[in-house]
Amino acid sequence: MLRILRTYGLALLLLTFVAFPLYWMTLTSLKPQTEVFRTPPTFLPATWTLEHYISLFQLTDFGLLFMNSLKVCLLSTVMALAVGILGAYALARFRVRGKEAYGRLVLLAYMFPGALLVIPLLLLFRELGLTNSHLGLSLAYLTFSLPFVMWVMRDFFASVPIDLEEAALIDGATRLGALWDVVLPQAVPGIIATGIFAFLFAWNEYLYALILISDESLRTLPPGMMRFVSSTDTNWGLIMAASTLATLPMALAFGLVQRYLVTGMGAGGVKG
Repeated sequence: MLRILRTYGLALLLLTFVAFPLYWMTLTSLKPQTEVFRTPPTFLPATWTLEHYISLFQLTDFGLLFMNSLKVCLLSTVMALAVGILGAYALARFRVRGKEAYGRLVLLAYMFPGALLVIPLLLLFRELGLTNSHLGLSLAYLTFSLPFVMWVMRDFFASVPIDLEEAALIDGATRLGALWDVVLPQAVPGIIATGIFAFLFAWNEYLYALILISDESLRTLPPGMMRFVSSTDTNWGLIMAASTLATLPMALAFGLVQRYLVTGMGAGGVKG
């Protein structure tokens, strides 16, 4: 009994530590501006208001920023999954000399900080005419999302029994046909898990979006929200409202696919 109480107590402490910033952000967005700076602070609004959310859509271009982020992140995630799944399947199934070394290089590429790649990507995209475009920004996000997808999905494919694929190949299926009809249906939890994390990486990315996009109408949320902060005034209620809405899609996504996330990430860590 004591061990159970200790376990639940530690879990509750960890949940409080993680959830309190989200709680404070949401509650601050529902307070009037005068109450935001009240001392001592109020843990529940004395007066509930939606004025910050109304101002967010009336006085700023938050809606445009949100749609730009959604477009870029979806495009980046789809490309990362399409290329990463094929690469991970090849690493898991094909017998190629140096395959293990290449797999480690993929993980090594994921470990490089994004700041090291900004200047080379900027010069390359300038030559290709991809600067200041959502397509170029989506391709830039592949530098960290694609290695992650390949590394996780490689171990996931390795854990899928090969007997079913061999039976499909004997029946006349092509390698791509066996992948599509046999392997991918069993890999749905892993695909959802890696897709969610790839989307999350792109959704929160700030540096590439700031440097590769200069047109204000093409800005995404992370650099766009920085315009809400000025040297003379900071509307914290507005910032908290924007942060709450920016967090909401990922919170809903995690809640809806939590079962797939646990199954997919757990299966991806098992070697076949």
